[in-house]
Amino acid sequence: MPDRVERAKFDDLYALVSAMLADGRYRPGDRIGLKDLASRLHVSVTPLREVLSRLVGCNIVTERRSEGYYLARFDARDIADLYRLHCACIERALAEAPGITFAVRSGDIWDTLCAIVEASGNTILSDVHRYLDGRLKLIRRAEIALLGDTEPFLIELLQTVIDQDLDVVRDKIRKIYEQRISMSPEIALFLGRRQ
Repeated sequence: MPDRVERAKFDDLYALVSAMLADGRYRPGDRIGLKDLASRLHVSVTPLREVLSRLVGCNIVTERRSEGYYLARFDARDIADLYRLHCACIERALAEAPGITFAVRSGDIWDTLCAIVEASGNTILSDVHRYLDGRLKLIRRAEIALLGDTEPFLIELLQTVIDQDLDVVRDKIRKIYEQRISMSPEIALFLGRRQ
């Protein structure tokens, strides 16, 4: 069993690789060169292979036997389905915790939605949300490029939560997802372009 230090190193490497995959260095379908990435990160291939295997299990990376690892592809339908399922998690969290209060950790709409799920106290829902959020992180840069700043909307949403008007909160959250679902084709195109 790995000790705490090794576990922390693995978790740090996992977070670093996940961030690199989400920041646009790789497009969906691009090959992830194991030796090249290990060299850039100054780690051995073994822990990096472990990280990539874990990301395969999350459907963020795909593995082709004898070919290597590739960043997962997303088409418009995949993106729309991920948004629909993510929205269902948030709606379920709101249903389970009608008097929901939560701490916002940043000015990011997705961190706020994550806080809503965590406040529900439902561990299964949190696990499903974490899986969906991990996949959606790969397309967040496209959202930012295509939709711009969401902070004004976030401030409005938070005020609605403070006012405890959950019907309005649900409506505002649905609008977030409806906008993104309708833009799924543009998001898929953006992700496929070389940046």
